[in-house]
Amino acid sequence: MSYLAFMGFAMMILITVLLMKQKVSTIFCFTVIPVIFAILVGANITQIGSYVSKGILKTYEIALMMMFSMPYFTLMSDAGMFDYIVKAIMKRVRLTAPIICMLTVIVASICELDSSVLSVFLITIPLMLPLYKKFNIDTKILPFLCSASVILMTSKPWDARMLRAASLTSTKNASTVLFLHMLPVQLIGMVGLLALAAFLGFRQMKNRRDKAEISREELVSMIKDTELSRPKLFLPNLLLTALVIFCLCAFPDIPQYFVFAVGLVLAMMLNYGDQKLQTKLLKKYYAALWPVTPAVLLSGVVVGVMQYSGMLNEMVKVLMAVIPAAIGPWVYLILAMLATPLMFVFTNDTWFYALIPIVAAFSNKYGIPTDIVIMTMFMNFGAMVSPVAQPQIYVATDLTDKMPLATYVKYSFWKLWGMNIAWTVVGFVLGVFR
Repeated sequence: MSYLAFMGFAMMILITVLLMKQKVSTIFCFTVIPVIFAILVGANITQIGSYVSKGILKTYEIALMMMFSMPYFTLMSDAGMFDYIVKAIMKRVRLTAPIICMLTVIVASICELDSSVLSVFLITIPLMLPLYKKFNIDTKILPFLCSASVILMTSKPWDARMLRAASLTSTKNASTVLFLHMLPVQLIGMVGLLALAAFLGFRQMKNRRDKAEISREELVSMIKDTELSRPKLFLPNLLLTALVIFCLCAFPDIPQYFVFAVGLVLAMMLNYGDQKLQTKLLKKYYAALWPVTPAVLLSGVVVGVMQYSGMLNEMVKVLMAVIPAAIGPWVYLILAMLATPLMFVFTNDTWFYALIPIVAAFSNKYGIPTDIVIMTMFMNFGAMVSPVAQPQIYVATDLTDKMPLATYVKYSFWKLWGMNIAWTVVGFVLGVFR
């Protein structure tokens, strides 16, 4: 093993361990550690500056996208747009156990449009839990369906996980390109999840001990307006959001971050004309971006140092020598199908910034494009059973009558792993992952 390869593996192992142990911040790992290892492999100040500059060029547009897209959808959530969609659905359904389980998926998916895992749990579980109890449905199903919905909705172009993935490729407007390629698999996945929810609901119908009913009015009343809600602006907000998403897909030459920047400005003026309120809300929204956005931006330092110092190339050579040629072309698929159990030893950052770049560079030697590797390994359902990768799981279990974490993991793990494998197989069969 060459010195460069050894130092490359050592750097990624160190970053992974530090992130897992939570001894230092993510941005420390993505700035100080790469610079130290660049010095150890003999790079001078000028070279290090070049590595950093070239690496940041790969991630700055992604960071800008996050700076405008995430506040935009948080604002729409505050204005109540998602709540009114949920209310409209609830007014038109007759409740049974299968419908309640399917409704859980729909509500969680709508709530996840603002890319906040925490808001999905905080809204969906308190809303749906009384129904689960009323209809005597096993409450373990509730956080499981919420988690599965969250994962399937993370391929949105503005989602933090998608933006992490997009930072690993040089494709223009990468998050939208990756989203559109994965969309057929995602649609099949969502239909499959709704079918699974209905199946779980049908199994629970035999547990129904009473004929108690809950009125639609009572159900809708559970979703309450706040001082920031703008019920009269629901339709304008919906049309503005549809226009923003249309522009993202229809005009790839316009930078994505600028589309969301314009959308955010218009949404702020439309919903909250008071300048003081605008300032207060923007401070809240941008505070929520820490530390994810800086981490995404500074991940370019790791990529820059690994790629331009020669470490990554040497690491791939080592893997080429160790892994039998017969399975080399399939390594990315094997890891994708093992993703759920692997997430017990990875975080989202280490999965995207430590593992995927190495697997992508290795797979390139067998003619597999980087974008294919990213899409195949993207939908990591295991993140929703690992509190290391997704600490919000503690909130979900606590809201579900303080369910022990072990109970949730035991119930959800095999189902999520099955979905993980099914996702990979469907994508491969459709040609998306090959």
